[in-house]
Amino acid sequence: MDFLSLSDIWGWIELVATILGILYVIKEVQQRVSMWYYNFFCAALYVAIGIHQLLWGSVCLNVYYIVMAFVGIVRLTRDKASAAAASTSEKDVDIVVRPLAGRTLAISLAVFAVAATALYFVFRSLDDPQPVLDSVTMTLSIVGTYWLTKSYIEVWFIWIISDILQIAMYALQGMPAPAFMFVVYLAASVYGYFHWRKNMTAIE
Repeated sequence: MDFLSLSDIWGWIELVATILGILYVIKEVQQRVSMWYYNFFCAALYVAIGIHQLLWGSVCLNVYYIVMAFVGIVRLTRDKASAAAASTSEKDVDIVVRPLAGRTLAISLAVFAVAATALYFVFRSLDDPQPVLDSVTMTLSIVGTYWLTKSYIEVWFIWIISDILQIAMYALQGMPAPAFMFVVYLAASVYGYFHWRKNMTAIE
């Protein structure tokens, strides 16, 4: 099988990136700081893959993921330490959740509208077969990653919407493997929301 041949270095890199992506999702559901390390290395591999395949949109998005991984490590480490110090219970702090302010929601919606519209015209000019779905899911990923660094439980709603749209996008393109992958991500996102809600410790 060519994909797994020793000479196909890019096939192996894609396989490792996929495994790291799955581990990232698992740790995201558990809200472990290690999720950001998996995210960092996964994104770094996808930057290399994107450069190799001349997928510059993917390169830019994954560079953003790399930067936000550092932000996520710092914020989640700090937030969990603060919650543990303030806790009066002997039980370990598992999930920390910050309330989503109306101002943050309004700014996020504005950023989403502007970015998704701009990306739509960029992708359409590049003959993207699914410019609407591609622009919307990419923008949701940008906003969702920021929300994740802030530990907003509402981030799971973004992931659920994004997963559904990406299932549709890949199904329309006749790509069952990535479509199935996002079905798994969708199930993880639904579970993640209820897991966070059940085990969360509120922080400011």
